[in-house]
Amino acid sequence: MRRALPAVPAALLLLACLGPALAGPALPATAEDRGLRIFWVDVEGGAATLLVTPAGESVLVDTGWADPRDAERIHRVATEVAGLEGIDHLVTTHWHRDHFGGVAELSGRLRIGRFYDHGFPEGAPRDIPPELKQEYLRVTGGRSTVLRPGDTLPLRQASGPPLAARVVASHGVVEGEEAGAPQVRACADHAAGPEDESDNHRSVGLLVTYGEFDFLDLGDLTWNVEHKLVCPRNRLGAVDVYQVTHHGLDNSNNSELVRAVRPVVAVVNNGPRKGGKAAVYRTLMETPGLEAVFQVHRNVETTAEDNAPPAHVANDDEQCRGHWIRLAVDPGAKRYTVAIPGKGTERSFAVR
Repeated sequence: MRRALPAVPAALLLLACLGPALAGPALPATAEDRGLRIFWVDVEGGAATLLVTPAGESVLVDTGWADPRDAERIHRVATEVAGLEGIDHLVTTHWHRDHFGGVAELSGRLRIGRFYDHGFPEGAPRDIPPELKQEYLRVTGGRSTVLRPGDTLPLRQASGPPLAARVVASHGVVEGEEAGAPQVRACADHAAGPEDESDNHRSVGLLVTYGEFDFLDLGDLTWNVEHKLVCPRNRLGAVDVYQVTHHGLDNSNNSELVRAVRPVVAVVNNGPRKGGKAAVYRTLMETPGLEAVFQVHRNVETTAEDNAPPAHVANDDEQCRGHWIRLAVDPGAKRYTVAIPGKGTERSFAVR
């Protein structure tokens, strides 16, 4: 039974990757570990973002490709770096193989408590792999929570600043509009894109707040639906950290949305030849208030000028290295640190 959440709150290459994929020791426990932690796992142009709350709960957003490599990388970061024994909440943003392909592999390695998604659309859309759909239904037993805009994940609170994870978009609808609303909303001077028929536009979008700290993850939400989040009014506000939408592809990352949320830090979960587009990098660099861009991979198809500085890029080479990016918000939610342990990079920022 699927239920709605109430609005209350090539084989040799694979083997080569698994060994060095997570080179570097597990990070020792620090005072930061009692705050909010976020890890971007390298799943080679897919998505797997792991959050660990101050109360010790875990939220994994997406599971990468249907490849043992990705499940192993997620497992290693979760257990050896984050110190977890399982995943409490798994959010699948949408039904593309680079975002939910790893569910079956991962469930064989880690306990997964609760599953959330935007619901499968009717019929058999061509971009939703039927075999992966069946695997997902098998792993979940057909029981998952359908997220709707305005819902919040049921996270435990610890002492200190309040924590919330609010759904701002799901199944093509954004917070504040009715189910079935048009994909394009007319606003002055808005250049609407072609209507997206893929499942990308149905992505679950989350706004995570911890005290005054804000983190935005919109999955692979595309241009027109992104725009509705800031037109006719900005429903997101300014954020500290923006997970660059859709791996940094330019049919997402609507420039009006990026300017409206005014991130201080942007993190791109791209692959060496997927995402991290030059046009998107320029949009980010032209955004007032932006202090830093971090990338999971260097885009090997563009120039150095269109990539973050080498110290801010977890993986430089096309051959997979599997280094991750870690963010830690201090227990008082006043400062946060972004680190790439594989490079020894660490940089701190004030929560605005």
